[in-house]
Amino acid sequence: MRGKWIPAALAVVLAVAGAGAFWLLRRAPAPPPSQSPKPEQPVVNLAEANFPGTLRAQHVVDVEAGVSGTIESLEAGVGDEVYEGQLLARISSQLLEAERERALAAVEGARAKINSLEAAISAARLEASRTRADAARARREADQAERVFVRQRMLNQEGATPRLTFEKAQRDFQNAQAEFQSLDAMARQAEERVGELMRDLDLSQRIMNDKSKQLEDAQAHLAAAEIHAPVAGLVVARKGEVGGVVDPENRNLFRIAVNLSLLEAVIDPEPPLLARFRVGQPALIVAADVPGEGIAGQVKAVENNQVVVDFVSPTPLLKPGMRVQVRVRLN
Repeated sequence: MRGKWIPAALAVVLAVAGAGAFWLLRRAPAPPPSQSPKPEQPVVNLAEANFPGTLRAQHVVDVEAGVSGTIESLEAGVGDEVYEGQLLARISSQLLEAERERALAAVEGARAKINSLEAAISAARLEASRTRADAARARREADQAERVFVRQRMLNQEGATPRLTFEKAQRDFQNAQAEFQSLDAMARQAEERVGELMRDLDLSQRIMNDKSKQLEDAQAHLAAAEIHAPVAGLVVARKGEVGGVVDPENRNLFRIAVNLSLLEAVIDPEPPLLARFRVGQPALIVAADVPGEGIAGQVKAVENNQVVVDFVSPTPLLKPGMRVQVRVRLN
């Protein structure tokens, strides 16, 4: 009986020991799986950053006032689209107005003198024509009287005519000759008067041309007081207000952006980041009004603590002055 109990007890002990070992094995953490060594990755010092920016045109045209004076009206403002030749502003100048009035008065005076001379020339020509006709008639009568006088003188010398008849023929010839000489002198004076008036008219016409040129210049100066757009585009800047003074040092009144598909985005990064920009770096312009991931551009310039990124706009929705986001991968 004792011989059977010992093997049974030994079996129980072994069973308990095995169960304990199994329980310990389940409680112990599993060893980490073996890993093969990873190859070393190169260190990359790249960071993509977003910067707020403002759009501006790559090409702009400054519009100057051609004269000094006071701004009378401003016909266009920032953000307005203008066409070539459109009126932008008017400048009032009392000096130019006075200059034009003087030139106009001089032209009118010269024109009045010319009209008077032309009337006088017409009258003088008529008088010269009349007196010349009278002189021609008197010449014919004097010639006729001379022929009668010569004949009567010959007859008188031969005793074939009474002396009284000869003396009458002589008086008639002398009177006819005197009348002709008087009328001929009057005709010459009338013709000389016509010549004088013609010379005065020529001088007055030259004066008239000079005064007309002065008036044209004065009117051109006044026309310069109207500022017109030299090109079609978008007004991106305007200086001055109505009633303000325009002088030689402050004549740039408008700035017009042209070729609006060629734009720039200007950003102002912090000084530590500014050194990480390089000309030619690719960039991406993201605008709320333009769907998609953005518009490709590149850094054009790094100057004056600013970075300029130029790009070609695919849509007219983008205009100078709009705010955008500029995404750049910095070195």
